[in-house]
Amino acid sequence: RLGNVPVLRGISVEAAPCEFVSIVGANGAGKTTLLKIANGTLRPDQGKMIALGHDLGQYRNLNFLRKSIGVVSQKSPANRLPIRVEEAVLMGRSGKIGMMRRPGSQDYDKVHDAMRVAGIEAFAKKLVHELSGGEQQKVALARALAQEPLILLLDEPTTYLDQASQSEIMETIHSIHHERQLTTFMVSHDARLVEQYSDKVYLL
Repeated sequence: RLGNVPVLRGISVEAAPCEFVSIVGANGAGKTTLLKIANGTLRPDQGKMIALGHDLGQYRNLNFLRKSIGVVSQKSPANRLPIRVEEAVLMGRSGKIGMMRRPGSQDYDKVHDAMRVAGIEAFAKKLVHELSGGEQQKVALARALAQEPLILLLDEPTTYLDQASQSEIMETIHSIHHERQLTTFMVSHDARLVEQYSDKVYLL
């Protein structure tokens, strides 16, 4: 519940390791709220959220878990900053680097590997806000991959893209899902994409 408003009730969702699970439903059905619970950003007032063997309700601080969960939202705030692609992807390493520490050569290796996998290594020195919508989503995906996650959460990653860009980003996501053996949750309103790429679909 958000404030006094019940958002999710009687929901039971599960993903096996390396499974690609999609969540669909009308606007306001609680899809994004469900992802926030999965990430530990929101806590359910009833029920349990278990991730990687941890009952999240038993922990006051979930930073240890968030390091293992990569998130790609509809539009990343980093896309509006006057920073280069390499710098934006490096932000994904912040949880691994720690506070007040400078990134090392290993961190930059992970950043460039993430950019290579996402297909944006050629854009490393370009400014993020000058890229197309599809390219910006690949930057957000690379930033999540630089985090070295075990779980990937995707909140409508194709919403603002044309059909060609939608297909391209979904092919990239699907390839990465298998190559990195991730457990992936995707919120989407596009039944065509959901049917094509998902192992399991939940309707809210």
